[in-house]
Amino acid sequence: MSILNIDALFSLNCGMYIISSGYNGKHNGMIINALVQVTAFPNQIIASVNKESLTLEYIEKSGLFNITVLDKDAPLQLIGLFGFQTGKKIDKFSKTQFISGKNGIPIVTEHTVSYVETKVVSKLDAGTHVLFLGEVLESEFLTQEEPMTYNYYRDVKGGKVPRTAATFHPEEADKVEIERHRCTVCGYIYDSRYGDPDSGIDCGILFKDLPEDWVCPICGAGKDKFVKI
Repeated sequence: MSILNIDALFSLNCGMYIISSGYNGKHNGMIINALVQVTAFPNQIIASVNKESLTLEYIEKSGLFNITVLDKDAPLQLIGLFGFQTGKKIDKFSKTQFISGKNGIPIVTEHTVSYVETKVVSKLDAGTHVLFLGEVLESEFLTQEEPMTYNYYRDVKGGKVPRTAATFHPEEADKVEIERHRCTVCGYIYDSRYGDPDSGIDCGILFKDLPEDWVCPICGAGKDKFVKI
């Protein structure tokens, strides 16, 4: 009998990146965590991009993509903008700071450790995704901050206050009433023990006491899209 424990895959070392591309004066970007360097001579990386994304369409048309490596303090709003919003409805780059790479593709500069500019060498159909092999054209550091890993995003920033945040008080978190609500759009869980520090919500705030204009820090859904768990 075969064994498939999905949690075991989380032990693979994955980062959190924004992949961006553009075509005919339009640009888009999205969050990915499946990215790896595969050769050094020439220097090449592989990125996995969902077939339903606008970013994939631009990569296929332009043959170019850039990678932004996010730091571990990147807020959930930034990840939500590029991870759960669609470029078919909003201009993501109008809502964040960026520069244009030498290949003309945007590079997000907010909470960015480094960036990589590439041109597509080949691609492979992987079912729901396409794997793009990109030759590195340019790469540079913007800061010396620590990169965010997927595990850190999932286990620490996933509805919890980062251990380095000023609002993280484990002794207080253990005392407050525990109340959890899940976003039915993206699955984000609001936990009253930890609050939502990126939105100025301190630990201990019950869901019913959140401001009426508070929205999910990942996808932007309103309070009416949450269910108690």
